[in-house]
Amino acid sequence: MVAFTSRLGILLVTLPISLSSSFVPTRRTVVVVERPNPIFSTKTDNAIQTDADLSQMTVLALKDRLRQLNLPLSGRKDDLVKRLLDNSDQQPPQPDTQEPKQEEAARSSEKKEDDDSTIYNNLTVPALKERLRELGLSVGGRKADLIERLLESNDNTHTEHEAEKEDEIEIEASDDDLIHLDLSSEDDDENSNDTDRSESSTRRAKRKKFWKTQEVRDLIKQNDQSAIVKAEEMITQLERMAAETGDDEYLPGPIQYTTLIEAYSHGGTVDAAQRAEKVINRLLSSVDSKDANPTTQMLNAIIGAYASTGTEPAAEQATAILEMMEYIKDFGDGTVKPSVHSFAMTINAWSNVGSETAAHNAEEILKRLLEDYDEALEQDTEYAKELKPNNVVFNSVIDAWARSGSNSAGEKAESILLRMEGLSKIKIYDVRPDTITFNTCIKAWCNSGHPDAPLKAEGLLRKLETNPQYPKQRGGMLIVRPNRLSFNTVINSWAKSRKPKSAVYAENLLIRMIKSYQSDPFSTVKPDVITFSSVLNALAKSKATGFKAEKCKSVLNSMITLYEDDGSSDTKPNVICYNTVLNACAFSARGGPDERRKALSVAVETFNELRRGQFGLSPDAVSYGNMLKCCANLMPPGSYRTKMASKLFTSCCNDGLVGGMCLDEIRRCLPPREFMQLLAKCGCNKPLNQGRMAHSVQLSQLPRAFTKNVKAGDLKDRQRDSYAPKKTKNIVRGRKQKEHPVLRRPGLLIEQSWMSGKDV
Repeated sequence: MVAFTSRLGILLVTLPISLSSSFVPTRRTVVVVERPNPIFSTKTDNAIQTDADLSQMTVLALKDRLRQLNLPLSGRKDDLVKRLLDNSDQQPPQPDTQEPKQEEAARSSEKKEDDDSTIYNNLTVPALKERLRELGLSVGGRKADLIERLLESNDNTHTEHEAEKEDEIEIEASDDDLIHLDLSSEDDDENSNDTDRSESSTRRAKRKKFWKTQEVRDLIKQNDQSAIVKAEEMITQLERMAAETGDDEYLPGPIQYTTLIEAYSHGGTVDAAQRAEKVINRLLSSVDSKDANPTTQMLNAIIGAYASTGTEPAAEQATAILEMMEYIKDFGDGTVKPSVHSFAMTINAWSNVGSETAAHNAEEILKRLLEDYDEALEQDTEYAKELKPNNVVFNSVIDAWARSGSNSAGEKAESILLRMEGLSKIKIYDVRPDTITFNTCIKAWCNSGHPDAPLKAEGLLRKLETNPQYPKQRGGMLIVRPNRLSFNTVINSWAKSRKPKSAVYAENLLIRMIKSYQSDPFSTVKPDVITFSSVLNALAKSKATGFKAEKCKSVLNSMITLYEDDGSSDTKPNVICYNTVLNACAFSARGGPDERRKALSVAVETFNELRRGQFGLSPDAVSYGNMLKCCANLMPPGSYRTKMASKLFTSCCNDGLVGGMCLDEIRRCLPPREFMQLLAKCGCNKPLNQGRMAHSVQLSQLPRAFTKNVKAGDLKDRQRDSYAPKKTKNIVRGRKQKEHPVLRRPGLLIEQSWMSGKDV
C-alpha cells in the first residue's frame, strides 16, 4: 500500500495540469484521482488545448483523457495526441455537468431513502421480521429498530455495489497504466491490489459466515425443528463456496461447527447426539484443515446433545467425553480443558436418567469437579476461574436425587443444601443456596415416598419463609424468598398423602398464601389455578373431612373472588375445578342426611354455574358423569331421581357429550325399562326395537351424535368393565368350534348407599 501511494505521488509530480479534487479512498482502499476534461477545459474562456500542451502530458494522462472520451488507447504517444486533436476539431466545447449530476444523484438517493422508510412504516412487525430473516439479519427489537436495520442494509448493499463498480474501473485502468512504469513499481502495485482483493474477499467471507450462523442461532433460540436442516445447509453451502471460489476463508470454522452441534443438541434424540459426535470425528480425521481441531465449546455442545436424550447410555457417552477432555488437559497440548459448564451438563445428563444409580453418578462427578478446582487453585489460577463451581452444578445434583424416586432422596438433597450453606461462607467458592435450591429439595422430599415426606417438605418451606440470607462474593447479602412453586409442591405432596388430616394441611397452606398475597402486593406467592386445583383434589379425596362438598365450594368461591379482584389469568377457574367440586359432592354419601342434602345442593348450584357459561366455561363429559353420580349416590330411588337423571342425560345427548362414565351412571339412576325408553326418546330406538337388555348397550353402539364432542380419554376409560361380555374358553381339543359371546349381567357395583352411607 505504501508503494502504491508513492507511485501516485510520482504521477502527481509529472502531471502539468491542476487537479480538481483530492484522493478518494474506496472500499478496497484503492486511490482514485479525478482529472478535468483534457479537451474541454473548465476555464471561462473555453480555450482548446494546443498540440504543445498535449505533447507535454504523459502517456498515462493522455490515455486517461482518451478513456473518458471512449476513444481507442492503442498506439504511440504521437498517435494519442493526434487522436485527441482530431476529436477536438469534430466536437464543440461543452460545459461540465459533473456537479449537477452529483447533486441530482444525491437528491435521488435521499428520495429513495424516504420512500423506503415510508414503505417500511406501513408494514407490520411480522412482515418486517420476515424481510430481516430473508436478509439474514437479527429480528430482535422494536419496530423502529427493525426499520432502521432494514434501511442500513439497503445503504450497505448500495454502497457495496457502487464500490465494486469503482473497483472494476480502477482495475481496468491499472492494466494499461502500469505498462509505462518501472518494474519495481509494477510489482508493488500488483502486490497491493492482491492484498486489497484478499482483504475484501476475507471480509465478504466473514460476513457470509456470520449471517448464516446468526440465522441458525435464531432458529435454535426459537426451538424451531428446522434448525438442524438449516445448520447442515450452512456447512454445505460454505464448503461449496470455498470450492467454487478457491478461497479457504469460506470454509466453516469452529463457530459454525459449534452452532451445528448445538442444533443437534436441541434435537433431543440419540440419533441427533450421534450425528453431533460424527462431526467431531470428521474434524479429527481432517488433519489438513486449519480449523479441524475440536474446541471446548464443541465438546460441550456434544455433551449437551447427549444430556437432552435422558437415557443411561447417553449419560455414559457424555461422561466419556468429559473424561476425554480431562485426559487432553493432563496429557495433551492443553487446548481443550473441561470447564464448569462441561461438568454441569454431564451432571444434567445423569439427572435426566431419573434413577438412584444416576443420582450417585451425578454426585461423584460433583466431587471430581471440587477436586479439580482445588488442584487448579494451586497450579493455574486462570484455569481455576473457568472451573469455579456455582449453584448450577449443585442444583443439578439435587435435581438428580429429586428425580431418582429413592426413599433417601430427601435426605441426600438436604445434605447437599447444608453443604452449599457451608461453602457460601468461603470466598473462593461462588456457591450459595437460592430459591431453586430449596424448591428442588422440597421436590426431592415429595418424590421420595417417605412416610413423613409432606412434613419434611413443609419444614423446608417454613425455613424458606424466614428469608435466609447468604453472603455474596462481591459484597452484600442474597435474600432467599419462597415463590409460588414452593407452596404448590408442598400442597401437592399433602394432596397425595394418606395421612388423615392431609387435606387440612393443604387448605392451611392455601390460606397462608392468600394472606401473604393480600398483605403484600409484590408478594411472589400468589396462588394460581394449580394451587386451587391441588387443594380441591385433596379435599375431594379426603375420607376424614366432614362436609367436604361445602369446603370445596368455599375454596372455589375464594378462587372466583381472587380472579374478579385482579383479573389475572393465573387464577381463572377452569372446568377441572368445577368437576372436582362435583366429584367431592358425589363422594359425600358417607355423611349423614344433612351432609348429603347439602352436598346435592352444592352439586346442583355448581353444575348450573357451568351451564350458564360462567367465565366462558361449559360442561364436558366428566361434568355430566359426575352430576349423574351425584344423583345415584345422594338421591333415593323414585320418580324425582328418574326425572332429574332423564333431563341430565337428554341434555348430555343433545350436547354430544355421552362418555363411558355418563352411560354407566345413567344405568344406575334408572330402571332398565325406563333406560331403554329414554334411549329411544333421545333418538336411539334400535336397542329397544331389537329387544335388547339395558346392560348390553355399549358406548360404541350409540349414535355418533351422542359422542361427537367427547374427548378420546373419556370414551372408554371411564366405562365399567363389568358390562363387557366375557368369552368362554373351549376345552374340547381337536375340532374347532365357534365361540358365542355370553351376555352377563353386571356384578356388584361398590357404591355408597344414600340411606346408610355404607358400601352396597
